[in-house]
Formats: sequence, structure tokens, C-alpha cells
Amino acid sequence: MARILVSFWQPLIGDSSDNIICYYESFAEELKKFGNEVLILNRILFTDAYFRSYAKEHEDFLVEEVRKFNPDLIIAFNNQIFECVLENTNCPVGLFDADSSYLFSSKDCISKYIERYFMVTHYENWENVYGEMGFSLEKICTIKIATSCRREEKEKNKNISFIGTKFLQTVSENIRNYLTENKPNIYKMLKKHWSSGSYDYEELLKEFCPDLTCTKHDIAQIFDWRNYVLSSLLDLGLNLYGVGWRDGEDNNIALMSAYDSTPKFSLKHNQDVYNESKICLSISHPQTRGYAFPWRVYDIMATSGMLISSYSSLLKEQTKDFVDIPMYNSPYDARDLCKKYLKEANMREDIVCACNDFIEKHGRWESNFRELETFFRVKLINTKAGSIKFLKPPLQ
Repeated sequence: MARILVSFWQPLIGDSSDNIICYYESFAEELKKFGNEVLILNRILFTDAYFRSYAKEHEDFLVEEVRKFNPDLIIAFNNQIFECVLENTNCPVGLFDADSSYLFSSKDCISKYIERYFMVTHYENWENVYGEMGFSLEKICTIKIATSCRREEKEKNKNISFIGTKFLQTVSENIRNYLTENKPNIYKMLKKHWSSGSYDYEELLKEFCPDLTCTKHDIAQIFDWRNYVLSSLLDLGLNLYGVGWRDGEDNNIALMSAYDSTPKFSLKHNQDVYNESKICLSISHPQTRGYAFPWRVYDIMATSGMLISSYSSLLKEQTKDFVDIPMYNSPYDARDLCKKYLKEANMREDIVCACNDFIEKHGRWESNFRELETFFRVKLINTKAGSIKFLKPPLQ
């Protein structure tokens, strides 16, 4: 039995700090199922700053609790860890990439404690990026995404479902100022992006907006097409869940009206929605650049809902011997695919069954744990009963 501290950053959901999203819940429950003691640390309970390496409050309490737990392994998604935790432990640290490396927190801790760090990525060919951060090849492990979702035969009372966050809330001042004089250039650039399937954002900007200096966040704002994809499906029957859809300045009344604010964050929530849907949509963040794909893809593939995904060359490569997943490069492609497969129940079922087969062979946590046991040199597959506990500030 291993004692594993799992640390991440997640906004609070609903009325309980125990509410965590499907992936983190699945990960913790699978560790528990295989006989591990899991202590969950959501850093947002101890700091209001995503990138901060120190706790704003209750640091003494945090150190005391971590010392008592005495972890055999720390797993920090996006390096969401406090330096005080590292200072008071001596176990391996597994850095899991939930996003691109520019969204990693506490980066100073990586170089300071590099001898304890092990890099775990879901995305092949990102080794060079992590090598530049100080990780040698033998300390980088690539695993597939995994899921605990299961297929259930439920009434298909939803045509199209999407669970996710509304990324674009406000436009940066930099982009707003540029739009004042250069709207046609931005529009031409986006048209080429959608028609060509090019995800080389820098090259597109160089061609159409050579005088615009962008941060990575600016680029994400410009090329985020989530609203456009969802808006193109409204008349086909869209069920929209997640957070942020009542906010923002785009004034998309139709999309706001399709939004169901009923919380859909847990493993059961996601599993139920996907199993009740004919089509389940995945829309990647611009940071994936047409290569990577989000965690929800495997969740959908494990259910009876049919996945339609924004283009991912990695997903296409991983599944090529099992299924040809419908993928789109523009909001208009997404609409055409949804119209097609809403009419073709037999084709949907063929794709669903092939996806289910892939997940059972390549998308469950046990095989990942066996690989990570060797990588971390910590036993993760055990026969004893495991447990899960949430680490919260006093009076939380």
C-alpha cells in the first residue's frame, strides 16, 4: 500500500470542496481501488493565485498534515504544489501535464528539486519540451489517458451534448486595441485557419497580422473557437453543461439559453450525460494545436455516446487500428458531421462499439499504474483496502 498525495488546482464547484471533476475523481478512486491511501490537495483552498509556490494561509497546518501523512509519492498536476510541501517530504514527485507547460505552476520548484521529479505526460513527442525544463529522457514517462466511465444502455434523450468550460470570458486590451484598426486581417486569418486546417498560429499571425505582438494567452483568445462550434449546432439540439456559460461579453443569448446550469462535474454526472446522448462533442483548447486532445475524449469513448472531436493527430494515430473517429477543423465541419451522424444510428453504433473496444484494451488505469510502478519505484497495485481523504484548511 502506498500513501499518495494528489495535488491540483480546481475552482470550487457547488457547495462542497469535496466536489472534484471527473478525471481527478476517477484517478483517485482507481488508486483507492488498487489499495492505496490517497490524500487530495486542491491548492485553491490554500491560495488564490494559480502560479504561486507558497500557501497564502494555513501553511503551518498544511505542513503538519503532510508530515503526518508522510507520502510515498506526490502527484502534482501542472506542478500544482507548494514549496513547503516539498521542503517537508523526501519522496518522488510525479509531475503530470494537464495542460501545456506554460500553464505549469511553481516552476522554480522544478529546478530546485529536480532530483526528486519525474515527468509524466499523456502526449507523445513532448519529450523535447520537458528536456528543456531539465528532465532527462529516463525521467520522462508517456502514458495514455485513462477513464473510469462505463457504457450503460440509457434512453437517448439528448441529440448533442457538451460538458466543458467557457474559455473566452473577456478580450485582452492588446487584442481589443488591435481589432480597432485591423478587423479584416483577423477575419481573413481565421477563415484561413478554418479552411486550411493549419494550427501553426504563429505562421498565420505572421502572414496576416505581422505587427501584432501576442502572448500565449492572446493567441488562445484569438483561436478559441468553442463558442462558434457550439453556436453552429443550436438548431440540431444542443445540451450544454459546465461553467462560465452565463458570463462573458459576447452576448450570445441563444447559447446562454441552451446552457443547463445543473452541475455536471463528477464521474457519474459525465457518465450519465454521455450515455444519454446520441453525439458527445469534444472541442479542444487552442493549446492542443491540432495534436493533443482533452481528457474527456476517453470518457466519451467508454460510453454509448458517439464521439465527434476537433482534429487531433495524436488521437487519430492512437486509434487508427480500431476506429476512424469523426473529426473537424472548423465550426462548419462540426455541424456537417453532427447532421450526418444524427441521421445514421447504425453508423453511430459501429463507431461507439469500436471506441468501447479501444478503451477496454488501451484506456483503463490498471495498465498505466503497472507502468508507473516501475517508473516511480513505488508499488501502486495492492490487494489491501485503500482510502481517500481531502486535505482542507481548518474550519473548511
